[in-house]
Amino acid sequence: MGEIILKNVEKSYGEVKVIKGVDLKVEDGEFVVFVGPSGCGKSTLLRMICGLEELSGGEIWVDRKDVSQLAPAERQLAMVFQSYALYPHMSVRRNIGFGLRIAGFDKATTKRKVEEAARILEIEPLLDRRPRDLSGGQRQRVAIGRAIVRSPQAFLFDEPLSNLDASLRVQMRMEIIKLHKALKKTMIYVTHDQVEAMTMADRIVVLKDGKIMQVDDPLTLYESPKNQFVAGFIGSPRMNFFSLDTSGGTLGVHGVALSEITSTGKKGDAIPSVLGVRPEHFNMSKKEGVWNGTVGIVEHLGSETYYHVRIGGSNDDVVVRAIDQKRFQEGDTISLSPDSEKCYLFDENGDAFSFQA
Repeated sequence: MGEIILKNVEKSYGEVKVIKGVDLKVEDGEFVVFVGPSGCGKSTLLRMICGLEELSGGEIWVDRKDVSQLAPAERQLAMVFQSYALYPHMSVRRNIGFGLRIAGFDKATTKRKVEEAARILEIEPLLDRRPRDLSGGQRQRVAIGRAIVRSPQAFLFDEPLSNLDASLRVQMRMEIIKLHKALKKTMIYVTHDQVEAMTMADRIVVLKDGKIMQVDDPLTLYESPKNQFVAGFIGSPRMNFFSLDTSGGTLGVHGVALSEITSTGKKGDAIPSVLGVRPEHFNMSKKEGVWNGTVGIVEHLGSETYYHVRIGGSNDDVVVRAIDQKRFQEGDTISLSPDSEKCYLFDENGDAFSFQA
C-alpha cells in the first residue's frame, strides 16, 4: 500500500514558517502533482515526505505507519531529483544497480532487477554505456530506473524534467505517465509548470505561501477554481481579471454595467470585486460588443492565435485566444463580449462567487 497522509504538517526555519499546517491524503496508486509559484513550499513539502527535511510540527504517515521520525532509507520511498546525479565512471547498468549492491542484494537479484527496470524504461541497449554517452532524456530514464529497482511504496519526483528542452519534456511526460500506468504505484510529482500538472495528474495540489489553496482533479481546478489565485495560476494564457466599479450602487467594468454581462446574485453581505474571464471565453467582432478595444500584439501559434487587446480607458491588455481566426491585425479596432455563462466573480478576499441566473 502506498497511501501517504500528511497531518497538520509544518516547517519553520527560525522564525520563518514556510509550510503552514498542511493536511493531505494521497491514495494508494494515485498520481498527485504539487504545483505553485517559486517559493510556495512544494519542494520543501516533498523533501519532508521523503525525510530529507525534518518536521517542525505534524505527522507523516506512509502505508498506515507514522514515519515522521524515521530516516529516509526507512520510509520505503524513492526520490528522483532535478539533477540526474549519475556516477560518470559507472555504466548505466552499475548506476541503476548501485543502491541494491550497497543494500547487500546478491548479484543475481541485482542483475534481474536492473534488467527488469531497463525493460520497463526501454533502455536495454544502453546498459553498457556511460552517462556521458547518453542524451538528457536517457539520463533521466537511468535516474528513474535507479528508483524503480528499489520497489518503493511510492515515487517522489522533484521537478525531474526542468533540465530538458521543450520537445524532450513532452516526450518524458508521456513516459512518466506510461510508467505510472505500468507500475500502478503512488507518485507525487513537483513542478512549477502548470501544463505538466494538468496533463499528468489524477489530482493537483495548488500551493501558495506554504498553504494549500485547492486540491482537485485538473478539469475541476480549471472550471471551478475556489479562489482568484487558483483561477489565475491554472490555465495558459492566464485568466483575465477586471476590477469592478461599485460606485453608484451598480457593478460595472470599464463603464459597462455588469448586468449586461450576467446576473450575479449575492453571497451573504459580500459583493463581488473582481470579474474573471478566460482568454477562450470572448467573442471578437468588428461590430458592436460589450467592450471596444484596439488590437496590439498578435501571437500566431498555428492552430490558435493570441490577441492582446487594449480596452479603452485601461492600462492593461486583455488576452484573447482564438481558434483558426487570423482575421484581425495589429491596430484594428474591435469589440469583445465575454461569454456570460463562463465568467467568474471573486470577492475582496479573492474567494469565488457562484453566479445565480
